[in-house]
Amino acid sequence: MAYPSGPETPLPEDRLDPELSMPPGLRFARGMGIFLIVFTAFFLVQTGAFIAHCRAVTPALQGLAVPDLLQDPALMEALQQQSTNGAAITQASLWSGLVALLLLLLLVRQWTGPHFRRFLGLRMPAWRKALTWAGVFLLVAAAQEGLSRLFPVFTTDFMAQVVRTAGDPLMLVLGIGVLPALFEEALVRGLLYGSLRQIADEHLAVALSAATFTLMHMQYPAPILLLVLMLGVVLGYARSRTGSIWVPVALHMLNNLVSLAIA
Repeated sequence: MAYPSGPETPLPEDRLDPELSMPPGLRFARGMGIFLIVFTAFFLVQTGAFIAHCRAVTPALQGLAVPDLLQDPALMEALQQQSTNGAAITQASLWSGLVALLLLLLLVRQWTGPHFRRFLGLRMPAWRKALTWAGVFLLVAAAQEGLSRLFPVFTTDFMAQVVRTAGDPLMLVLGIGVLPALFEEALVRGLLYGSLRQIADEHLAVALSAATFTLMHMQYPAPILLLVLMLGVVLGYARSRTGSIWVPVALHMLNNLVSLAIA
């Protein structure tokens, strides 16, 4: 059965481009290689930024050489103490997201060439489809809000702690509201989804990208991760049915900003 909004097909064979003329399995492997490079860069920058913050606010760690710093037990204690500190999380999220996003765009552009915009879904969506999926997303978000009010297990004070200790409102908006939406969607609903579509159908690609999206939010307890998974599925179908990454980016950003506003 064909869907009116048309789930995307994998990249076409293009014999003028030797990279994209490789078999689908190799295209998938190439995409996953880029995914691992980008995610590793994201993790390293985020960890480095967090350690730099802990060093700045912990007198016992100041002045230590890097090898000594990494071996000092006070560092692990500081990392645990700062794990919900808004200033630390905001800075780490902002810089890691920015560096990894730029690296992702550079590597994918180099690989896909003329297929760059289509592969990542950078085209603008039809407004009717965008509004339809915005409505679906809002309905799911409303249902999740109802669940959190009925069952306390679906609530968390993590975001409230982040907002309370962030300090700079502008950095908070950029580091928690804007950059994560741009980077995570480019990584998960752009690069990962596009790579999976080389070997998998729409539904499996959406499911695996939603699962990956959920694993990227392990700072939350298990019940909250179920809600994250649900949102990940909706964002995945919004990507596939509109053919545009900008729809999940906008919805993801809206969700983040609302979470900050009501925290």
